[in-house]
Amino acid sequence: MRKTVQKAISFYLFLFLLPIIFVKIPILAFEPIVKEQVETRPVAYAANVTKEVPLKEENAPLQALLVFTHSHEAFHPIIKKEIGVIANYHSSSNITNISDLVTKHFLLNNVEVDVLPFDNMTAMKNTNRQFHEAYSAIRPVLQKQLGTKSYDLVLDVHRDSAKHKVTTITSNNESYARIALVVGTEHPSYKMNESYAQLISQEMNRLIPNISRGVITKSKDSGNGIYNQDLSPHSILIELGGIENTEEEINRTIAVIAKAISIAFENTKAT
Repeated sequence: MRKTVQKAISFYLFLFLLPIIFVKIPILAFEPIVKEQVETRPVAYAANVTKEVPLKEENAPLQALLVFTHSHEAFHPIIKKEIGVIANYHSSSNITNISDLVTKHFLLNNVEVDVLPFDNMTAMKNTNRQFHEAYSAIRPVLQKQLGTKSYDLVLDVHRDSAKHKVTTITSNNESYARIALVVGTEHPSYKMNESYAQLISQEMNRLIPNISRGVITKSKDSGNGIYNQDLSPHSILIELGGIENTEEEINRTIAVIAKAISIAFENTKAT
């Protein structure tokens, strides 16, 4: 009789506890899943942040380095106006003074310009070096600069010694200083420089017919032969006008150079 009563009590106690057990079991069963969901939220957030990082803009400005190996080359009309004398070379009134103008025109055409901060001809004078040593004198400074930044173009700007008749052209009643592009052939990769020089020359002549006198290749038998162009695949020596070109003629041509370089690079990227 006593065993029967105990079984009955146990049965009724089980029925009483059964709802409580059913409530507890789901919580215990799903608790690990809840924790797993919480832990994965930061991963999902990180993925969203990664998608929002902007890519480099396709129209990012080109980077150009402006170099003046023969830094004291002067233009007769400009030096006469500024100094009152006529000279082929001068320590202050010289080709380096176009730096600001080049920088402004290039920037208008999405080209940012750094100017190599080195007066090569003054340094050569101070170390008793000869004129023909100009490229070897500036080379270590140029190498150091190229090691600090990647440039799309290295432009070594010179003034030709030819007279006004050779270095000037008139288009739409405006006179321009003509240019010539010089490429040294005494290094293995000169063809890359020559190809790009041809693109610039062609584009300049498309903008202003015959403003470019073309691309002149020079070996060691006809010039320096390298002109430090082995340091960059887009390194070009440009003869900007001659000794008798005026400031206005030079200014107009710089605007054409800037436009031609910008278009040439765009055409290169497209192909």
